[in-house]
Amino acid sequence: MKLKWLGHSCFELTLPGGAVVTDPYDDTVGYPPLHVRADAILSSHGHFDHNYFQAVDGDPVILNTPGVREVCGARITAVPAFHDDAKGAKRGENLIHLIEADGLRVAHLGDLGHMPDTDAQKAALSNLDVMLIPIGGTFTIDTPTAVKLIDTFKPRCAIAMHFKNRYCHFKITDEAGFVHLTGATRLPNKVEITKDTPVGCCVMAI
Repeated sequence: MKLKWLGHSCFELTLPGGAVVTDPYDDTVGYPPLHVRADAILSSHGHFDHNYFQAVDGDPVILNTPGVREVCGARITAVPAFHDDAKGAKRGENLIHLIEADGLRVAHLGDLGHMPDTDAQKAALSNLDVMLIPIGGTFTIDTPTAVKLIDTFKPRCAIAMHFKNRYCHFKITDEAGFVHLTGATRLPNKVEITKDTPVGCCVMAI
């Protein structure tokens, strides 16, 4: 499986049966405009920085509701969660997507705003090879909560997303605290994931 960070919460996963893109953003987020082709789109929720489907070429199937689907040679499970710590009262609902392919378990947490507390959420985040986790706070869990979640579920690798940088100027924190607290290593923006690599906490280049 190949994983490429396209910015914000958007990743491209190259799977045995095609390409999957997560949470495509629109041009207002600050990153260079998305131009990507995929066979499927995973959208965690309906906000502009996570559901700009027009940026994805091809004829992708859109997965933005709870349930289990088989696409691109992968089993994808969408688990309901919340965008805040008030059961969705502040910002609504959010989906955690678990992608199982190539013998790997990869979870994209979307704009998760709370510690997982249901059996389904905990099951989706257990025994992960890669956890794609927001760290910026304000609209998602913050860095200390992200570190607590990583310590609780112990993925082999945790890759930060949804943080402030030279492109994104949302009122959220940058990756410095995450690197300080976890010793996160820097990766290029595209990596190949196997059962042997990567390991530990990481921040990808853009």
